[in-house]
Amino acid sequence: MISPYRRRALRAAAVMLSSALFCLPVTGAAAQPVDGVGAAHAELPDPSGYDAAIVWLPDTQYYSESYPGHFNAQTRWIVDNADTRKLVYATHTGDIVDDHLVDRQWQNASSSMGVLEAAGFPYGVAAGNHDVALFGAIFVDYRYFQRHFGADRFAGSPVYGESYQNNRQHYDLVDVAGTEVLVLHLAWAMRTGDFDWAAQVLTAHPNTPVIIAVHEYIDTNGAYSGQGGQIFTRLVQPHDNVVAVIAGHIHGTATNVKDLGGGRQVVEMLADYQSGPEGGSAYLRLLQFDLDQNKLIVDTYSPSLDESNYFGDKDDFTVNLDLTP
Repeated sequence: MISPYRRRALRAAAVMLSSALFCLPVTGAAAQPVDGVGAAHAELPDPSGYDAAIVWLPDTQYYSESYPGHFNAQTRWIVDNADTRKLVYATHTGDIVDDHLVDRQWQNASSSMGVLEAAGFPYGVAAGNHDVALFGAIFVDYRYFQRHFGADRFAGSPVYGESYQNNRQHYDLVDVAGTEVLVLHLAWAMRTGDFDWAAQVLTAHPNTPVIIAVHEYIDTNGAYSGQGGQIFTRLVQPHDNVVAVIAGHIHGTATNVKDLGGGRQVVEMLADYQSGPEGGSAYLRLLQFDLDQNKLIVDTYSPSLDESNYFGDKDDFTVNLDLTP
């Protein structure tokens, strides 16, 4: 039997190999890295300064494995603060669990996300490599992910749009202070059919601003990682309605504001706290939208610690984001 530590090492090596195989060069578009843009927030901003907020949960795998209290703290905080902080939706960018073959981890995750469902708070999830794969992208099996977070689970969600292959991919339509935003959750180890379906969704909603949520996209230097280059070339660049891409997978944070010409900019963000104490100490991200000023106010907060700024200024900043595609 392979020990958990040996299994993690093998997985890490396979992920690095699969990322190298998937990575494609991208040319013709300039990306400007963002390092602490704007003033860092020592505390969460006054909700009067923005119109609505989306909560972003990255890489909860070690909470599901060993620290379920942090996962519970995240979802309980969302429910308890939804009204006062204008929280309208939550997205999970994958690695819900650490080992998709261990049912106890799925039960922990299901219980924590169930807090949102019990309160009627809408959310969506993308699959990460730990949710569906034994070795990076070599052996991919969605059955366990779909058993716990398949399309049936979201049948009653008021924001659920359409599913591809039982929630391998799906999109939600979210009301952000009167502006409809499409959140498109992409698969891990995307195949031709995944790209084709996602492109069809983007084409069918040309006047709806889109945030793409995927497990892996950029690394801590802001460079494309894994299939990030393909996602940019095949989905982001050709579709003017894509305004942002968010991803985890790699411990750390990075932000690009990519200028695509003609006044179009796309915000690309990495956030992942899994290598921090106790698997990340419940840090989550708040994407707060000031629609009148076309600003996105980003804050990072731990309900378990009641602290923010895990990575300093890189975790709390403001960027331009226009939700008018």
